[in-house]
Amino acid sequence: MAGFGKYFGFTLAEVLITLGIIGIVAAMTLPSLLYTQKKKETVTRLQKAIATLNEAHKLSYNELGEPSFEKTTTMDSKEYFDTYWAPYLKITQYCQQPRECGYSTSTPFYRASGNASGWYIVEPRLRTTFMTTEGFVYTIFQATWKNDGGGEKQNKSEILVDLNGAKPPNRFGTDVFWLTRSEENDGAIHPYGMGLSDREIDKECSTIGEGLTCAEKIKRAGWKIVPGYPFY
Repeated sequence: MAGFGKYFGFTLAEVLITLGIIGIVAAMTLPSLLYTQKKKETVTRLQKAIATLNEAHKLSYNELGEPSFEKTTTMDSKEYFDTYWAPYLKITQYCQQPRECGYSTSTPFYRASGNASGWYIVEPRLRTTFMTTEGFVYTIFQATWKNDGGGEKQNKSEILVDLNGAKPPNRFGTDVFWLTRSEENDGAIHPYGMGLSDREIDKECSTIGEGLTCAEKIKRAGWKIVPGYPFY
């Protein structure tokens, strides 16, 4: 009976050592897990943003038909947006000024390279910027200037979406993405750059590029952010 009554357990030192090891492992793995989750959330929100626009476009098309590029160039941006988009979107805020959607500057964006971008979040003469119930900020282009200095307008069927509004990092390919719509491709909204080669897509969506084709890069990877993608 000599073995009865004895108590076997961990000493305080052993418990502290074990907790220390668990803490080290957690510190090493948690950032990676959070980073992976962030990338998945970004892809999910990007898909949602595109689906929202395509649903609105489908409703608009069924009621009004497809506006020709020639017709849209004769309209101002407000007339174009109020006719073909506004009735079919759940808009919570229009952005006539950057601060109305939370931006502190008119040029809040950064390229995928990390350098500042010159794109304006608001330009009422050429495009409409607004926020939806999902917290997305969209800029739908109706036209652009033929020359940087202004003057004659030309049609521009591109769309910018900021997936978390004015919150940082406001970087192309991270939380800001470029989309486009084309008469030649059913008029629906697609990631910008769908007609480019893989090499062109990879170069533009990289740490040396602007990041305009990053949504298309994600799409071509099976809607995944893969290794080598310039995600911060």
